[in-house]
Amino acid sequence: MATQTPLHPSIENNTDLQSAPYLYQILEETPNGVMVVDTNHRVIYANPAAGLFLDVPFSQLTGSSLNSILHGNNPELIELFDSFFKSSQGNQKSRFRKEISIEKEGSEKRVIDVVFVYPPSKPDYYILYLIDISHLKILERELRRRNVFFHNLIDSSVDGIIAADMEGNIILFNQGAQSLLGYSEEETLSNFHVTQLYKEGVAYEVISRMRSHEYGGMGKLRHQELVVTHKNRQDIPVRFSGGIIYDNGQEIATYGIFTDLRAMHKIEEDLENTHQMLMQSEKMAGLGRLAAGVAHEINNPMSGIMLYANMVLEDLGENHELQDDLKTIIREAERCKVIVADLLEFSHQTSYEMDLLNLNDVVTKTLGVLKNQPSFHNIKIELKLEKNLRPVFGNAIRLNQVVMNIMVNSSQAMPNGGTLTITTRNRASSGIAEIAISDTGSGIEPELREKIFDPFFTTKKPGEGTGLGLSVSYAIVKEHQGTIRVTESSPSGTTFALRFPAVQETPTGETHEEHEYFTG
Repeated sequence: MATQTPLHPSIENNTDLQSAPYLYQILEETPNGVMVVDTNHRVIYANPAAGLFLDVPFSQLTGSSLNSILHGNNPELIELFDSFFKSSQGNQKSRFRKEISIEKEGSEKRVIDVVFVYPPSKPDYYILYLIDISHLKILERELRRRNVFFHNLIDSSVDGIIAADMEGNIILFNQGAQSLLGYSEEETLSNFHVTQLYKEGVAYEVISRMRSHEYGGMGKLRHQELVVTHKNRQDIPVRFSGGIIYDNGQEIATYGIFTDLRAMHKIEEDLENTHQMLMQSEKMAGLGRLAAGVAHEINNPMSGIMLYANMVLEDLGENHELQDDLKTIIREAERCKVIVADLLEFSHQTSYEMDLLNLNDVVTKTLGVLKNQPSFHNIKIELKLEKNLRPVFGNAIRLNQVVMNIMVNSSQAMPNGGTLTITTRNRASSGIAEIAISDTGSGIEPELREKIFDPFFTTKKPGEGTGLGLSVSYAIVKEHQGTIRVTESSPSGTTFALRFPAVQETPTGETHEEHEYFTG
């Protein structure tokens, strides 16, 4: 044990200490530093631990000034003590703490928690308790570093990660969740309940499943497809995994990981549409070959019927009683020829040239032909044409036929009048030029939408249509590497979308066609 250091006279006169000499041993053996310092900041007494913490030989402590012991590194501590004694001490605490650093060349930096105690009797000394908290500071820095790491890890997740206490108050709302649901972190951490993220009753169903053994084990819930509610009340499909956090067997919080499924659902929808279009293309190709054969077989006898009917009509002369019958034969034979022409068109048995053209010109030329037709007299036509519409390669006459077929169908869907809206636009970042034709008619029944492009399918009365208009249009659009589909149909109207690969000009003035064709 180190040699005992004499105490200050005012301390030595304390009869309690004289009657309890073991207090000296306690002070010198305690792992924390203890110092008695006079009001001039000179050390009266110090135990060995104080010398160890302050990196000063124990024998040099007594009688030394506190400033020299601190190596001049913590002048604010002396100023703090001075300000205490200079101020009205009766209004001040007689105990306070101050954290200091002891750094000496060749030694490790120590962090000391200094507790200042001024005895209530207000003598001419004060007491300092020194507690080495260096290891606690190292642990604190490591904990802070890990917290920052995990915080950054959670925030960098593309999935939404949300945690809430058992009362439903949000305690974690990462950037992925903010992006997914539209709320800021500040909004969710103040007067916000986790049930606001779900449809009514869903949050309680989720916690019920977490407590069950049937969905991944007690306290866990994995790979559930749910719908969460965006700030703007939009429904968002997500894949949810989460669980309950326990502390000593008690539920203290819940967490959830939310994966946005909108892109996945869009891909699935596009794949399904592509599959349907491939099936349609295969069916149309087979029917096209059949139609070509039928058309050629019918065309020859129809030509003979019309030839001989005209010859008989000429031989009989005017005002013959059979004249009207022969004209009927000729008219119906001509109608058959038109049907045969449609069949040949459908079966790709005609050739045509492809030129660079603007779909706006196709729309305006088609309207120029149709606007004076009787069926368009009570229809309001609205044009929304993109001024900088990208050009496409195509045959204007054949595309006129497609646009005309759809416009005529739209007018027939509005027998009592309505609005026909034609919109052209560039599809953003997809290299596609589009024509959208919308009407305010009665719409297409859901069960009929998959059949409208089938050859000979029609909802019109017998004799009013051949059922080849949309199937021929489908074939023409496919020849142009494009797509045709119904993008919207309801009792308030129908929208057809025609999409074609656009052409871009190179810096040299040459053109090339985009090859990323739209398939959805």
